Formats: sequence, structure tokens, C-alpha cells
Amino acid sequence: MLSFFFQVAISSGLRQINPMQHNKQPTAIFVADSHFHLSPDAEEQQRVRRFCELLEMAKKTDHLFLLGDIFDFWFDYPHFRLRGYDEILLALDKVRNAGTKIHFVGGNHDIWAAQFLNQRYGTSPDGAPFVITLGSRTIKLCHGDGLLSFDWAYNTFRAMVRTRLGIVLAKSLHPEILYAISEWLSGQSRRANRDEAQRIEEKAQVWIDGCKEADWELMIIGHVHHRFEVVSGDKKLTALAGWFDNPGYGVLQDGVFRMLDFESDPRPTF
Repeated sequence: MLSFFFQVAISSGLRQINPMQHNKQPTAIFVADSHFHLSPDAEEQQRVRRFCELLEMAKKTDHLFLLGDIFDFWFDYPHFRLRGYDEILLALDKVRNAGTKIHFVGGNHDIWAAQFLNQRYGTSPDGAPFVITLGSRTIKLCHGDGLLSFDWAYNTFRAMVRTRLGIVLAKSLHPEILYAISEWLSGQSRRANRDEAQRIEEKAQVWIDGCKEADWELMIIGHVHHRFEVVSGDKKLTALAGWFDNPGYGVLQDGVFRMLDFESDPRPTF
């Protein structure tokens, strides 16, 4: 009798659900700190091409997470934005059109891109850190600036891009003046971020040891341009490498998060 009703259900067009498909874990790619310029030189154009290869791979995933400083400088004035980044934006269009959900967390260099990316890709309008559950993993996404201490130049740059007063003052400047200031502070900030690796990891360990947040078990950041992991109890903090000489990115697949080198590690298949 039971087999009779099963056959009737199938003949009526009801779809069988494969338990393995129902429990399929989401796939995702994570990347940060490419620091692309408005007018890339020949060396940077090669980095842009590799980045577009990564975005081509992201078309096969469920999620793409851009964790800040993808763009080295971005500022939207009320009625226009500075020209540039067309190749990257067109590649991101293809990721969106493939059905991949794009997420953006603003970095200290490109937080002002949040509204534009929201309008174009449906990302968060404020580019703020957030927590997301992907299958069996609960992950916090954060650019990472503000977690560790840096020098006066970095603090100046962060105040300019992260505070309301800083934004108001920036909008009062001519775009060329703002761009020149940002280029100088960007260079200062980037050198400060590349502290000796052990010191960065020690600071990260102190931070996670004292962390009282209870709504995540994995935190993924960028910002420091140095790949590492620190663990405290059931929490892990991972920092992605920057997209420079050895471009790094993260992959979530089958519930497992891995950090990979785009040049030397085998490309994952999705």
C-alpha cells in the first residue's frame, strides 16, 4: 500500500528531494586588500587580470565576500564619482548575473563605495561588519582595521574615512586635493600595516583571548596583509593575505574554511 501511494505521488509530478542535495553546504570565496588604483600601472594591470580570474571562479559559488580595501581609493561626491575600476566592476557584474550573492565590508580605503555597491549589487548600504550563518558555520566578516593599534598616520586616515566629521570635511575639498591626501596617507598606512609578523599575531591572540562576543565561531579579516590564524577556545580568527606578490584568498566548501595562494595552490572546483 505504501509503495502504491509513493508511485501515485511520483506520477502526479511531485519532486523527490535528495537528502544530500537538501543538506548541501554553501560555497563561498573571500578576498581582501587588493588596493587597486584608479589608473593601474603595467604591474598592477597583471594583478587586476588575476583578480578577474578569481571573480570568474566566484561565478560558480553561492557567495562572494569582499572584505575591504579592494579599491585603494573611492569617494562618491553628491553628483558624481571618480572614474576608474571599470574592468573590476564589469567582472563583478558577471558574478552577480551568474546568481552569486555578493557581500561587501568596507575597508579604511573604500568604505565610501558601500552605497554604490549596494545600488549595483545589493550589498549592505553601510559596508559594516556583520555575522552570517553559512550551513554549519557562523562567521563574522570584518575588514580588521581598529582591532590592532597603528601609528599616527594610520589613525589620521581612519578618522578621515570612518567618522561623520571626517566625511563632511572630505566633501568640502576639491576631488584632486582629496585624492592627493588619500594617496599620501594610503602609502603611510600601508607601510604601518606591514608590521613584523610575530607582533601582529601576538596582538591578534590578545584580542581573541579577551573577546566576549558569543554570536560567531570563525572571524575572517583582512587589513594586515599577512596570512595567519589564532585560536582561543572555540573561536578562531583568520587573516587573509593581501592580493599582492602572493595573492591570497579564502574558500568555504563542505563546511571547511581554507586560506589559499592563488598562484601556487590548486584551484578548488565547485
